[in-house]
Amino acid sequence: MRLENCTYDVLYPVICKFKNEVGPMTVCFLLTHVPNPRMNKRIEVFKAQADTHVICTRRASQNVWEPTQDVDHVIFDIDLPSAKHILKRYVVSQDFQKRALEKLEQLKPNVIYAEGLDTLIIAGKYKKNHDVRIVFEVADLRENYITKPKKAIDRIITAMLLQREKKAFKNVDFLVVTSPKFYDMHYSALISKDKMLFIPNAPDVEVFKSYKKHAGDFTVGFIGGIRYLDQMKMLVDAAGEVGCKVLFAGAGGTTSDYEQIKAYCQGKDYVSFTGRYDYNSQIAGLYGMVDCVFAVYDADNPNVRIALPNKLYESILCELPIIVAKGTYLEELVKEWGVGVSVSHKDVNELAEALKMLMNNQELYGQIVDGCQRQKNGIDSIEKIKEMAGRV
Repeated sequence: MRLENCTYDVLYPVICKFKNEVGPMTVCFLLTHVPNPRMNKRIEVFKAQADTHVICTRRASQNVWEPTQDVDHVIFDIDLPSAKHILKRYVVSQDFQKRALEKLEQLKPNVIYAEGLDTLIIAGKYKKNHDVRIVFEVADLRENYITKPKKAIDRIITAMLLQREKKAFKNVDFLVVTSPKFYDMHYSALISKDKMLFIPNAPDVEVFKSYKKHAGDFTVGFIGGIRYLDQMKMLVDAAGEVGCKVLFAGAGGTTSDYEQIKAYCQGKDYVSFTGRYDYNSQIAGLYGMVDCVFAVYDADNPNVRIALPNKLYESILCELPIIVAKGTYLEELVKEWGVGVSVSHKDVNELAEALKMLMNNQELYGQIVDGCQRQKNGIDSIEKIKEMAGRV
């Protein structure tokens, strides 16, 4: 299985199974955000085989994406709080739950594709009175699922969440994960491995057909939702020290993140921002503006240590070195494949030295490009990722 076809290759057999069980399919994607590029790839596969709809929220604090797929989107303007504010999230989500269930009753789907515990609970309530198959996707693992919270109140809330999740998982037919470590570290206790589907967050090769290598001043790019402000500031400081340019492409993970990093870069003419972009029409051009990709996140966050972001696969496809944080599963793959370098997520000097190497050491840069070409042209990487997951 090649990375470029992985979404279709993994989901198509599931669609065939569902068709045999329920006949003609009406599918509803039930999300707590407007579909992002990853979710749009899932929608693309389903819409070719079934009547497909989306029910989602538009969150004022995380208003990053617009619909791109030509399917019916029902978007509720409900600003769900961050999952960190669990009790507040629960209260606000009741409105979403009520309105989503009303819409589901109208659409009468026999397949629901959910993401997030809020939507899984809604799907489970709908399933009580309907014959429906549920696919549940996990792209991030809650921090308090990986490490035990220190505060007593947080431990109580986590225990309550785990109970709700355990009950909700009885309704799940298939679990989709973007990193096999999510299953190994948490979901293996909730669902059998034969129902776990690993789909790397790999790009659609077609949208990169127009990609051309950057020519000009050495530029390091952060492409995607801007978050982990300490690491973004570290990038700006290191680039200023070594004399290279920085491109921030995309809106913030939250509006506040974006405003803060823009304020931090006031007066720094070597830093530029593109703001929000349309993935399918602009992503190739954005990667064509940079010479390496920055993907250093806060490795003190347990989720960061086991996640596999789309930047890994996009940088390989574009044959660009990727800079990642030490002590992460991502670093293990990057080192094994020879497609980038790793630095401490807290050390600006270490990052500056890495940037200097990539700017000035053409032999090293060429070796990394060769590593990207090997992975791009001979990808058995899905099996490789699974194998490495077992030993990291």
